[in-house]
Amino acid sequence: MSAKEFIKNQVERFNSQLTPEQFTELSESENSLIILEIPLKDYTLTEIARIVESNNAHVMSLSVMPVSGGSQLLVSLKLDVDDLTSVLRSFERFSYSVLYYFMREGEVTDTQKERLDELMYYLDM
Repeated sequence: MSAKEFIKNQVERFNSQLTPEQFTELSESENSLIILEIPLKDYTLTEIARIVESNNAHVMSLSVMPVSGGSQLLVSLKLDVDDLTSVLRSFERFSYSVLYYFMREGEVTDTQKERLDELMYYLDM
């Protein structure tokens, strides 16, 4: 399985309608998805969990797949937060390569969009 196929598979699983069997396996609080590419020698689950939990989020599901002959890992994290901004910034600060992320829009994101639209309207005057 290639990296693109892994990412596509994870995204499809995250966005697809659930069967009753799948529903019992998943938590309703899985609201976002991050896929990281990490060198095998730098992979530590405790460090990843520490970064996530320091941003008041929790790992609900984790999948790991080796790529590039086993020298790199793709790590798929499903988290219980709607807004990933702080988690993504923390991963960037610690030099993690974020290949893909998805977050459901919540009240905070909608409020931020409304404020940005109002600012842009004001600047256009």
